[in-house]
Amino acid sequence: MSSPQKPLVFVTGASGLVGYAIAYHLLEAGYPVRGAARGEKLERLKKALSTYPQFEAVEIADVSTGDYSEIFKGVGGLIHCAAPLVGRTDKDTAFQSAVDGSLHVLQEAEKAGIKKIVTTSSISSFNFLVGPYGPDDFNPITKEQAFAANDPFAVYAAQKKYADLAVLDWLKTRPHMDVTMLAPPNIYGLAPGFEEFVQEPGESRALSSNTFIYQLLQGDKAQLITVAAFIDIRDLARAHILALDSIPQSAVSDKKAKRLAIAAPYPTDWEEAVKYLSQERPELKERLVDFKKTPPIKSLKLPEPHPWELQGIEYGRLEEVLGMKKSQFKSWKESVLDTVDSLVKIEEGWKSRG
Repeated sequence: MSSPQKPLVFVTGASGLVGYAIAYHLLEAGYPVRGAARGEKLERLKKALSTYPQFEAVEIADVSTGDYSEIFKGVGGLIHCAAPLVGRTDKDTAFQSAVDGSLHVLQEAEKAGIKKIVTTSSISSFNFLVGPYGPDDFNPITKEQAFAANDPFAVYAAQKKYADLAVLDWLKTRPHMDVTMLAPPNIYGLAPGFEEFVQEPGESRALSSNTFIYQLLQGDKAQLITVAAFIDIRDLARAHILALDSIPQSAVSDKKAKRLAIAAPYPTDWEEAVKYLSQERPELKERLVDFKKTPPIKSLKLPEPHPWELQGIEYGRLEEVLGMKKSQFKSWKESVLDTVDSLVKIEEGWKSRG
């Protein structure tokens, strides 16, 4: 007896680090996927996933105002990843895209009869490094404070907070809509084919938080910043896919919104990463940073290395809603090693193109 056909899933921001990985892993899992991109990235997206006949790339010029009536036809599930990254655009545009964009996409989905939705938020929408990380918890940053601070990370944290608040407020009068909100920290790893979006060193910003790991290969020129939490991109993609089949809010034991902080339950340690890389990839040893000469910059007041459940990440709730066990997250060492392998492959592509 044949298994039931999987629904068509629409992915916004499918040319970005997270959106592309989600689209790739959806296709690998047998889902038909329609992914959105804009400008020249549309053709790169088509090329990167050209071996999957069940993939279709479409263009959305503006997430906040676009007409989705045609491109949402036949769609059974929506994953909304499109969002401005830290420091990539001006503050007002970033806020409009994050808040108005999220609401507009959800409104268009409701009109199209799409009830199952997953949105990508950020752990910075919570009181990062302090917690708690429950569905009703948020960072204390106001829009006015973020704008006055002239700090792109403060703006990012505020826009993610207000986008989540807007979605939660919208859901209050729409019990028929099923929305899961996933909030990851730094994301490491690259899905196969993403090198299409990083064809030369000048495009390395597309690597997003992977640039932290890339600094491990920069020797004395490294500019490492201490980071406290991570998730492997494969785990994050899997979480989004699991969310498409997650239980409704009414079935969650606490009956609260499915807003979930999600991070690997392991501490991060750059020095341990370098030791591990020197053992597993000895050919890279001469490139690795020497922490005696180049210590990481402590840009944040970080806690000591710790399992993240001590800070309040609700792994029991993640398992209840998604069916994703704490023991299933990829380790720090595995994530770093696989990310470095992907980055070296990208470098080889740069060299081959001259």
